[in-house]
Amino acid sequence: MLDLIRFAIRQAETGNDLESAARLDDALGYATGRVLNPELENKYQLLDGAMSRNFTMFELVMSNVHLAISSIFDEFLEEHPQAGVAEAREYFRRLARASIQVVEDREAGIYRVRRLDEEASIWLADTLLRRSSYGPLTASNRLADDLPPESRAILTRADAESVLAGMQLQIRRRKLAEIRRVVEHPYSSERQIQKAITGAWWLFGGEYVGQSLRRRLTRGLELDIPLLRPDGVLHVVELKRAAVRVIQSHRTATIPTEEVHKGVVQAQNYLKLLDENRDKILGHGVDTRRATAVLVIGHPAFQDKFSEVQVNETLRVYNSHLSRIEVITYKQLLDAAKRVLDLTDPSASDLA
Repeated sequence: MLDLIRFAIRQAETGNDLESAARLDDALGYATGRVLNPELENKYQLLDGAMSRNFTMFELVMSNVHLAISSIFDEFLEEHPQAGVAEAREYFRRLARASIQVVEDREAGIYRVRRLDEEASIWLADTLLRRSSYGPLTASNRLADDLPPESRAILTRADAESVLAGMQLQIRRRKLAEIRRVVEHPYSSERQIQKAITGAWWLFGGEYVGQSLRRRLTRGLELDIPLLRPDGVLHVVELKRAAVRVIQSHRTATIPTEEVHKGVVQAQNYLKLLDENRDKILGHGVDTRRATAVLVIGHPAFQDKFSEVQVNETLRVYNSHLSRIEVITYKQLLDAAKRVLDLTDPSASDLA
């Protein structure tokens, strides 16, 4: 294999295909230990690589910013029970100045050793202060042409609420694009798809308030994604591979494939276990008596003989005979999420 890679490099160089030669040289370097895995992840932004981890970190920080502020405020009040609004405001200003000072010092070539728990605040300050653009966009702003129209419409508004809503919208759009990239990759495994979707509970609609922190609710059962409704009732999400067939011909009609039937039976067994262990699971604040499930499997792009319309129609008929379980494709899931994001776009509502 190494000899073949070296031969391919020589052929690419002979044909003046320097880009292919460079990529093959990186492959040879990785195989021989000259190039390390983090270098490849950073250079090529591989699936499950550095870009995905960095973006996930930023999304988690932005999604929990209000919770973090609330926690800091509670700690401040515990230490200063008699403090008023002015003292609390000054406390937060000192925290902000400390993080910003570290960023400015680094730009000036001054580095300080900080505790591990301070690094997240410093990284966030650096990202928001130096690597993000806010405020009105003008003709002289060189970033304006690089932003999509919806971002320009959001950032030109003065109120902070619209800016934060726009930031969340753009984060979710990027997350949706990343999930779509993983789903539509023909060699993505269930684990990779689950990793991409975990935390993005908003994909499944506004009737859910979040994702349960516990995936193992009872012995012998570990759920892919456990969602919660406002009343605490559980909704089970079972994820299968996208690159599988979901319908097949049967006489003069189309029916779901064996993979779909197996997934539905698996979901049925999950619901049965949840029903039988309802009293124990209630101790975790989760109600499973009226639990439901959705099986996400397949994608029309991987159906060689049937169109998207045929796939959707077959699953619609199939679902009409199920009670607590629904079967959808990844394309149905992602398209629905995109429509929701389009409807909640602040710039679109302004135009309306």
